[in-house]
Amino acid sequence: MASLLLLTACAALSPADAAAGPTEAASAVVGIEMPDLAPYPEPDPPLSEAESETKRLENADARWQRVLASFPDAVRPADPFEAYVTDENRNDVLRACYEAAGLQIEKVHAADNADGSPDSIGWTGSGSEAELIAAYACDTAYPTKTTRPAPNDTELGWIYDYLTDFYAPCLAANGIEVPEPPEREVWVESYPGFAWFPSVGDDPRFMDRDIDAALQNACPDPDGYLLTVARSTE
Repeated sequence: MASLLLLTACAALSPADAAAGPTEAASAVVGIEMPDLAPYPEPDPPLSEAESETKRLENADARWQRVLASFPDAVRPADPFEAYVTDENRNDVLRACYEAAGLQIEKVHAADNADGSPDSIGWTGSGSEAELIAAYACDTAYPTKTTRPAPNDTELGWIYDYLTDFYAPCLAANGIEVPEPPEREVWVESYPGFAWFPSVGDDPRFMDRDIDAALQNACPDPDGYLLTVARSTE
């Protein structure tokens, strides 16, 4: 496979474009031809109730490990699980829990919502031990239920092909430095660590929302592409 870095020579979006202003820079973002992709493979069956419960406990353990990374002597509370949240009520439920715990609410806007609502709710603070434990308790009390299994090797192989055949070259065509990918088998076996995943990184041009949105439209990541395909078949 030819080095993806060579594609940066045909970049359409340059720092000078970005300096010209968001509208002009966004219009300079380019796409590339979509390759002839195979259909997305069949996923494994949904998780059983027992498997979902196992996944909930694993996720709680992972959250607590993040607390211990900052405070190794922290005392873990008893399992605070209350109920699963949905996409519809997650923000309201977590906001109430964070506020009751004395955490400062942080609204995260990943996109412009017509009604002005945030895409997600988080918290902000000093990162003290008490705050991290409180946040752990809320996040563990009200998680999202995991029903979809992790992608199987066939799905991961499709994602790798999408990244190497379209997504990475599309980013590179817009002047984004893309490292050489590992071999397909190595990448699949690295999941969920993702030994390589192309992104804009810290490229300051894409900190502008208009330019970033234009890039997402021109170069959809695998999730964005699959969502578009699903909507087109509804």
